[in-house]
Amino acid sequence: MDWIPDFLTSAPFWAMGMLWLFFIVGFIATILPVAPGNFVVLLGIVIHKLWVPDHSVGWTFILVMLLLSCLAMAGDYALTYWGAKRFGATWRGGVGALVGALAALFIPPPLFWLIFGPLIGAILFELIGGQEWKHAGKAGIGSFVGGVVAMLCKIMISAGMIAGFFVYS
Repeated sequence: MDWIPDFLTSAPFWAMGMLWLFFIVGFIATILPVAPGNFVVLLGIVIHKLWVPDHSVGWTFILVMLLLSCLAMAGDYALTYWGAKRFGATWRGGVGALVGALAALFIPPPLFWLIFGPLIGAILFELIGGQEWKHAGKAGIGSFVGGVVAMLCKIMISAGMIAGFFVYS
């Protein structure tokens, strides 16, 4: 096997390849509401650290990224609720947006429901609470806007994690 270049048999080479796979999958997952894309990126960083500790970031960086990932996940739900409330939803619409976001994880096709679950949940809960269609629709639009803001925040955190890995490793 003398014909195989040395770099193809090195642990840092394969660890970096695996890391890029986690970065790509995790970054794509950050676009989906309620999907743990930031945690996938973080998992790639942790695996890289365990695989080739001398060529990776420190544990302090990983801890900070864990905190940011938790914040992003909590923000996903909080901003969906905030969006519904900001557009005039009652507490029922806010709760409906959260229920819709959680239920979307279990209803196929997941991509469709992850995007529209909070919107439909906010509208349904507002209608059940006795609101008119116009008010319920505004609440649903608000939950959608909150979800878009949450997605943008998750994308920024994920991009920051990836860029930070290369700066600090």
